[in-house]
Amino acid sequence: MSSSQTISVKDLAELLQLSPRTIHNRISAQFKAIEAGENPESYQIQRLAPPSIKLGKSRLFIRETVELWLARFEGVKM
Repeated sequence: MSSSQTISVKDLAELLQLSPRTIHNRISAQFKAIEAGENPESYQIQRLAPPSIKLGKSRLFIRETVELWLARFEGVKM
């Protein structure tokens, strides 16, 4: 997977006009909700942040997945 196909937390934060810390907090909230028994497919869980992968200490987002996520939640107050 080339770097042009992935987006870093910093890049996603800039795209969404949020801080990188906010992105990390949303990902953490997703994991906590899922661990508490929430359905990972639920609207409330999915709208927090796009799906991501963790490689070592880096969290990456697949560009195409981010674009689909943005299209799905466009205009939704986060």
